[in-house]
Amino acid sequence: MSPAPRQLSKNDSQVFARVFSPESAIQVPTVLINPNLPAERDILPPLHAQLRKQELVAIRLVESFECSPSTHSSKDSVYQRAIALLNQLIRDHPNYASARNNRAQLIRWRYGDRHAICETPTRFESSVAAATGTALTDLHTAIALASPLRPTDAVSPFQGKMLGQAYTQLAALYHAASKDLNEDSSAVAGSELDAEWSKPFEQYVGWSSETFEEEGSKCFYLGGSYGNEVGKAMARHTNPYAKLCGSIVKEAMRKEYAIV
Repeated sequence: MSPAPRQLSKNDSQVFARVFSPESAIQVPTVLINPNLPAERDILPPLHAQLRKQELVAIRLVESFECSPSTHSSKDSVYQRAIALLNQLIRDHPNYASARNNRAQLIRWRYGDRHAICETPTRFESSVAAATGTALTDLHTAIALASPLRPTDAVSPFQGKMLGQAYTQLAALYHAASKDLNEDSSAVAGSELDAEWSKPFEQYVGWSSETFEEEGSKCFYLGGSYGNEVGKAMARHTNPYAKLCGSIVKEAMRKEYAIV
């Protein structure tokens, strides 16, 4: 007869909570939100309101099509029109971070996350890779533009929401890349090419599946720290420290507490 299972002590519970908590792996500055700050640091409020209206036109084009696909327009043509509007907006106002964040979102909606950063020779499409490169550049730029200049500085609610979205989007691309690299012959897109569109991928050359997974987990956590609910949930799901320790802890607990 197996002995009755014992309860974990308070100290053991705290240890396990640290092991399985994404915070244990990442050092993140305190997130400070100040509702009195302008929506974006580099865009004056009156201009920001105008740009936001133009941006929403592009987003609603796609949302309307996805909710009720038109027989008169193809998916490609709708996305091309929407992205073209954001392209012009970014050309005219390169420091408007929100447009970059949303252009990356539209690219992800159009092409998906799988086989975006990492491709196999049989799947490789330069047009998709070029679009993904644009999305990666947009996300890194949006994060740089919206992030506080110093760890002790606050951000506006608009910046906070955008940072949550941008970090979570970047994490989703990394998470997908970690899975793609496990496939035969997969490699970072354009890593062996000297093309203009391949430059955003250069920083990922040499990354392993584990590196993409760890960086994705960090970005999910950062997204969650700015209030993004998907980021919060995925940070717990993808925490590599929990995965590393999970099987060891489970076996130790089975032996110690007679858990079958």
